[in-house]
Amino acid sequence: MSQTSDARIAALEKENEQLRRSVDSLKDFIRTRMGPYVTYEVLDEIMGHEGNAAIEGERRVVTMMFTDIRQSTELSERMSATDYIKLLNHYFSNMIDIIDAWQGNILGFVGDAIVAVFGAPKPNDDAAFQAVGSAVAMQRRMEAVNAWNNEQGYPSIAMGIGIHTGEAIVGCIGSETRMKYDMIGRNVNLASRIEGYTKGGQILVSTATLEAAGSLVVECPKNAQWVSPKGIQGQVQVHDIVGFGSLRIPG
Repeated sequence: MSQTSDARIAALEKENEQLRRSVDSLKDFIRTRMGPYVTYEVLDEIMGHEGNAAIEGERRVVTMMFTDIRQSTELSERMSATDYIKLLNHYFSNMIDIIDAWQGNILGFVGDAIVAVFGAPKPNDDAAFQAVGSAVAMQRRMEAVNAWNNEQGYPSIAMGIGIHTGEAIVGCIGSETRMKYDMIGRNVNLASRIEGYTKGGQILVSTATLEAAGSLVVECPKNAQWVSPKGIQGQVQVHDIVGFGSLRIPG
């Protein structure tokens, strides 16, 4: 092989290496900028679909979590807008950290509510286990959240969490100009309805979640109840979760 050919090959290899570094740098830039708006797991899934920015819809068994702050409307009316947003953002910051640590994906915020999914976009056999573990950690963190609130002169807040495991349609929905990774289906509605039965500081889960979550989950059997959620055919049993392993929810 001639020296000219060797030089060309070396130049091509150098150019390929520069291109690879540029692509990696661009991906890191996108992850950094988009991190506050979409979880890395969802972003990686989208970026992995070459030539198609959308994740195609699919039916998947997932564990869905809905949270809500009790009497938030009254709080928003009593507090100044600036203070209420500070309270919410501090609360969200703590809850997001925990959900991320337990491999949940936050799909959105509806006012003060959090909607999260465990087991999507990537399948996860431990989704129910992680969702309930996350919920217990979240309720335990509320003590620290309220200590901070009181230091700022803000009122204490209480959160309810509802969790259900079942099949849902997951994928990117929207248009070419605006798209969101989300979940749709009867079971999503049921998870939301379960949350609606909670009291402040409580975690309620469906039987499907309780059975899938494993033996570390601690239930208060006497508080189990049958409910008739709006828009859901038949009754559903919900279970009151009070701990996870050696950890217990205060109160």
